[in-house]
Amino acid sequence: MAKVQAKKSAAAKKGAVRKAAARRPRPKPSAKKTSPKTIARAKVKHPKPLKPTARPQAVKPIAKAVPIPARPQPKGFPPRPVVAAPRPEKKRTRRPRTKVQSSGVAVANWFTQGEKPRPSSFIPAPPRAEAPSLVAAPPASSDRLINEEELTEFVVRTVPVRVDVDAGGGRIYLGINPDDVVLRVGEGVEWDFRYIGGADVIVDELIIEFDKPSPFSASTFKSRRPGAARPHRQLSGAAHKSAAGKRVRYAIRAMNTFKTELSVARPWVTVTA
Repeated sequence: MAKVQAKKSAAAKKGAVRKAAARRPRPKPSAKKTSPKTIARAKVKHPKPLKPTARPQAVKPIAKAVPIPARPQPKGFPPRPVVAAPRPEKKRTRRPRTKVQSSGVAVANWFTQGEKPRPSSFIPAPPRAEAPSLVAAPPASSDRLINEEELTEFVVRTVPVRVDVDAGGGRIYLGINPDDVVLRVGEGVEWDFRYIGGADVIVDELIIEFDKPSPFSASTFKSRRPGAARPHRQLSGAAHKSAAGKRVRYAIRAMNTFKTELSVARPWVTVTA
């Protein structure tokens, strides 16, 4: 019996709670959820329309500038320079062109015909180019350069002697070919110097020395190195009759700019009758 009564009392309590909950006022439905775009639109404030302003007032004319009186110049100072008003620029008038009237055949402007006037802007024509076949070509580097003395003096038969000036290993070497030359009375030697291995940069002068009495007119021949692309040669002249039947040894010395001997060679010359 006690259990039945307890169940009834619990059911009664539940019914009372339900009735009380039904009597309570229900909460009002909440506002709709707004998106961030709508919140941003709500924050933007539209500017209020501007009120019409009053009519602009008329600008008052500016009064004319009143010249400021010049201050008195203190004593002991030079007078102030008077600045002159700028003069109006004059327009340059164009000079009339000189008219050239010709009654003859139309010719070039640079051809002079009598006392014909020319315009002030006259420029002579440039020289015309000549055909290559009419112009003499300059001598090549391998051609022999002929001096005026060789054309006026008597002809001397020469024997060529090649002298190779070679630079290698920091030293200068002289190669003589041929080493022994055989001449007749009245003949001479022509030394032909050739530079190898950049020797022309170091060697500035070549000296040929004969012991006295020399078989030629001079005992010493100093031959400086010429410019680039030019042959370097030296002539001895004709051998004397007094040297007939002699075998002479001479020296060829290579010198630099400071007159220092770089190398020396000693070939021979034999003079026959």
